[in-house]
Amino acid sequence: MIDNKENDSWNVFFSALVKFSEVQKRQKQRGLNDFTSLGSVLKANDEVRLHTRFIYSLLNPEGKHYQGTRFLELFLECIGRRDWLDIESTEVRKEYCPNGKDDQIDLYITDGIKEIVIENKLNAHDQPRQIIRYLDAIGANKPEKAEDTLFIYLTKNRNEPSPVGLGRVPEDRIVEAESDSRFLTLCGHTSCLLNKKGEPVAHYQNLWYGTSQACQSIHSWLDSCVDALQGAEASNILWAIADYKSVVERATKEYVSNVTTLKDFLDEGIARGEKYHAQATQLAKELPSIHRSWLDSAMTSQLDDLFSDAIENGAFTKVDHDCAEQLDPFLFGTYSKDPAQLMYSERFNFFGTGKDLKNKGNFYRLETGPLRQRAILTVFYGSKLIHVGCLLRCDATEDEKALLKLIGLNDRSALKLRKSIFPEAWTQSELLSHQGIIDLADFPSSPQRALLKRLIDGLIHQEA
Repeated sequence: MIDNKENDSWNVFFSALVKFSEVQKRQKQRGLNDFTSLGSVLKANDEVRLHTRFIYSLLNPEGKHYQGTRFLELFLECIGRRDWLDIESTEVRKEYCPNGKDDQIDLYITDGIKEIVIENKLNAHDQPRQIIRYLDAIGANKPEKAEDTLFIYLTKNRNEPSPVGLGRVPEDRIVEAESDSRFLTLCGHTSCLLNKKGEPVAHYQNLWYGTSQACQSIHSWLDSCVDALQGAEASNILWAIADYKSVVERATKEYVSNVTTLKDFLDEGIARGEKYHAQATQLAKELPSIHRSWLDSAMTSQLDDLFSDAIENGAFTKVDHDCAEQLDPFLFGTYSKDPAQLMYSERFNFFGTGKDLKNKGNFYRLETGPLRQRAILTVFYGSKLIHVGCLLRCDATEDEKALLKLIGLNDRSALKLRKSIFPEAWTQSELLSHQGIIDLADFPSSPQRALLKRLIDGLIHQEA
């Protein structure tokens, strides 16, 4: 039993949570958002298609930004090598294969004499002997070219390449490497890559994505590009750089939302001495159990209540384990071998902790009208979505499909379900772990129940 003091603490917590939700809503209505165009089409950690290509688009003097070498000069200044290249003779390449083989250098900059190799390692691990192979590919593997070669290692927070990338071979693979036993060493004193004899073959430099290493961060260069464009008619470039910076911050987990977050809410409560964290922790711990209960109630007693009159009148029969073969005409071949595996039971609850928790549902076969025994109403969930609607037999006719269209169903929102389990699924769907379970928590008022009720009435009253 909850005592009055504990009850009061929960009331305070939920009241504050409602206010937090209202603040979020007002912020979003004002236009505050976390939208990023780059992040909406590519993953924030996409090294090549997003990061390498965007950086190249700015560094390239021939780029559509029409700023010539301006961004490239600012980059060289950012890494402390302002006059290292003959800037007017410089070209920039992306995903460059100098020897026509598999080795692909992420970014390559040269003025014909001096060369910069930029290896973009946002998340990926170093490949065996990768740095040796890249230097070989551009012919920069001898001490004579050391002064004219710079290798830049661009990462989230790594301080140097791995021994594997530098050419060190694990003991169990020494035999494979006997034909080429070279390896490189990074000299911290000279910031050079040294060969096996201790001779320099290239200058070495780190560059980071994160903002914490401000003096050698990609952010420093991007900020200098923004400063250089102030007052120019280049608002689209400024916007693109800002958009890219927000993606970088997401990739490095440094992004701060423009909209108040739940963490902000908890932090502010702690600062005021209001210990919401205890309630939040308890809620997080018990929420999966609550979700299991809501889903089980919807899939059992609530659906039974909805269909009880129609089943009693003979308009529908429930397809259960004892007559699971009635699903066969509605299924792809692989599932028709064991249709009972699709039947919902409490131990296969989506929010449970066991195995085989997806692709479960309840099924009610129509026993009257023109679709008699050729249509099934279902509530069914897969790996992410909960589907509510109607299944037709695999051999459904165009006239039968037209009947479903007349009562407001379409076959466009169940494409994955149609391709994998039910070829003639006509359903509406939602993410079960988000809006779906919120709806099912109040099943009598849910859109799922409303749709099923409309389908029950519509199918029963169709004229033969």
